[in-house]
Amino acid sequence: MSSKPMPRQRSCIALLFPRVSWAVLGCALLLGVPRGRALAQSAEVGSARTEGSEPAVDGVEGISEVSASSLRLGPLQVGMFVDAYAGWQTGGPGTLATLSEHRAFSGQGATLRAENGLSLAFLGFDAQYDAGSFGVVANLRFGPAAAIFHGESDFSFGVDHLTQAYALYRPVPQLELDLGMFLSPFGVEALESWKNPNYTISALYTYGQPNWHMGLRATWELADSLSLMALVVNGANNISETQQNAGLNQTPTVGGSVVYHASSALSCALGGMLALDTDHNDDEGFDGFADFVATLKLGALTTSLNVDYIFTRDGGPSGANRHFVGGSLTTGYRFNEIVGIAARGEYLRDDANYDGSDLWQLLTATLTLDVEPIPNRPYLIIRFENRFEKSNQRVFGEDSQGTADPGDDSYGRTWFESVLGVVVTTAP
Repeated sequence: MSSKPMPRQRSCIALLFPRVSWAVLGCALLLGVPRGRALAQSAEVGSARTEGSEPAVDGVEGISEVSASSLRLGPLQVGMFVDAYAGWQTGGPGTLATLSEHRAFSGQGATLRAENGLSLAFLGFDAQYDAGSFGVVANLRFGPAAAIFHGESDFSFGVDHLTQAYALYRPVPQLELDLGMFLSPFGVEALESWKNPNYTISALYTYGQPNWHMGLRATWELADSLSLMALVVNGANNISETQQNAGLNQTPTVGGSVVYHASSALSCALGGMLALDTDHNDDEGFDGFADFVATLKLGALTTSLNVDYIFTRDGGPSGANRHFVGGSLTTGYRFNEIVGIAARGEYLRDDANYDGSDLWQLLTATLTLDVEPIPNRPYLIIRFENRFEKSNQRVFGEDSQGTADPGDDSYGRTWFESVLGVVVTTAP
């Protein structure tokens, strides 16, 4: 059995808590947990992965637009959260959860093996200082999901606990410049589970989109209905070009997006990236990348469509060029302040070989019940979710042969999981 290297590689080593996490925790405990909404992840101008419990598209909110009840110390805002879950899945104990690594953050351990029982996903700390014309944003993440989120090379560069750390400058109110490490501005989902309609992250997010970038981003709001974003970055998931080929080849990746609000109900965004040197740039397979997002909000009903395309030169199993296309359709409905429901369907198609075929296809279906039991105080979020997946290749672990080599185990074409996720946050 052979497999093509994935656009993003995962690490399975354990994480340690740095001293800075305890300093942040001590400040939060000293100040007290606020009774209002605090900032859990900075809402980025030009980022499709925005705040809120439902999907949004790029540029909907600026980072200073947060609830008035957030924990504030002047222009400083802080928040924290814990995300834990209990799950059961059909994958055999000890087998790899998926040979394609398209599923992450819950339903499998940090070693990417099939997982039943209880586990922690994330412990997170967030801080933002926004003085209007300038500011800083920092997000710390700990736990097994943080180990999956980062690749192995990140650990030697000291960013294994970070998802964002950047400085911003606004020379004029319509223009924001960000320099540093920031979450990828493509796609419709947030990394934090409760900011999405579903608890588990989609296969499209995990398999078909970059996680984060290091570089310069500029966002320009031309009008209330139109904004532009441009970026120059070190490829994908790459803090320094020295992580690839001993730093001998250092060519950036460029990208951008345009966001249009057709009405108060309909928004859409089209963006992408292009590696200037597909041989030497550390683009993790994203030689060419295109992303489209459309979101329709009709009262308590929200529907989002996300479509991605990836081109990788000579990236196919046969040595030919690789083409990937994937789509995700998500619909969520709030019955009231306490109960909501969401459904998601996906289709992925890639020139990949995991089980003797040069074409890999995947279908997923997810149904989620959302309960926020404390009215008007959504600090406790409970999600019960069922997820089914079907592939044309045998990528899901079935039975372990009891050896250290997962290649000895047996694999199947279908997989099912039930998971109960619980999040407590100071910044819903």
